[in-house]
Amino acid sequence: MKRDDKNILIHIAIIDDEPLVLRNLQRKIGKSGYRVETFTDPLKALNRMEIEPFDISFTDLHMPKMDGMKVLKKIKENYPKTEVIIITGYASIENAVEAVKQGAFYYIEKPFTPEQVMLILNRAVDKVRLVNENKRLKEDLLKKNNVRKIIGISSPVRELIKIIHKVSRVNCNVLIQGESGTGKELTAMAIHFGSPRKDKPYISFNCGSFTEELISNELFGHEKGAFTGAENIKIGLLEAAQRGTVFLDEIGEMPLSMQVKLLRVIQEKKLLRVGGSDPVDLDIRVISASNKELENEIKAGRFREDLYFPLKVVKIRVLSLRAYFSRPCTHGSCPSNRPFGSRLVAY
Repeated sequence: MKRDDKNILIHIAIIDDEPLVLRNLQRKIGKSGYRVETFTDPLKALNRMEIEPFDISFTDLHMPKMDGMKVLKKIKENYPKTEVIIITGYASIENAVEAVKQGAFYYIEKPFTPEQVMLILNRAVDKVRLVNENKRLKEDLLKKNNVRKIIGISSPVRELIKIIHKVSRVNCNVLIQGESGTGKELTAMAIHFGSPRKDKPYISFNCGSFTEELISNELFGHEKGAFTGAENIKIGLLEAAQRGTVFLDEIGEMPLSMQVKLLRVIQEKKLLRVGGSDPVDLDIRVISASNKELENEIKAGRFREDLYFPLKVVKIRVLSLRAYFSRPCTHGSCPSNRPFGSRLVAY
């Protein structure tokens, strides 16, 4: 059995209604050390993939129970990381083009030589290895990322971690309130990296650091020629976070006119770049934070109530350090006067 550079087993399926083709391919590929399974029935191959998806699948184009194009479509719909190589004795330019459009890695015409098969297979294996290595590096990066770790075993810390675990799995906007330095962005990043959006961008923006014009340009981007000096299209941070998370720190500092624009984006899930006329569809999660009590800001007329509610679908309050020390441990494992204990809690 052959493994890639990171000891991930390369699992290959061969689907063809001709037993002779199956035997020849299995013999040749098997000699190279890969794990190979063969199927004369494409439906059985698809059922097998429900248990364990293959890294690479060879499939004949013309078969009685299901043709190769349908097999390709089913595999790509359910197992997009599986590379599919089409083999056929009825090759045509139209079929080859359509197969590539549907996501096929390659299209081989019968009769083919063992050398041709291994050349294409090795290319597919290289791609699988690259994808696996990229995934491993991302996982290692997340494990090493200190911002995903919260130290402490006191009741308030354990309660916060429990809330983060729950909220991260729900696709909704979150408002985090607490004093400066209490770990609001730490909490936001923990929510993002614990969510289904973890492989997509996480983008942070401090609303209190810029003028209104700069906030608009940074968040929404601009079209070419939108203003003097706008020589190219600029993608804003909201658009750059597509399918990921935007963290808006100090949201209470955002000017009222910008709050109106942000509300429209959240409600319509679309944005207009500065100087643009074509809306851009957005799929983002908004996590905002404030060291101010936004309810008081609403009463003072400095924050819009109609923006407050879509931002705080879930509201998390992060306590100050003195608050943690003022709340004694309730589970009995913390040393006296040390409510944080000594264990590391990570997620």
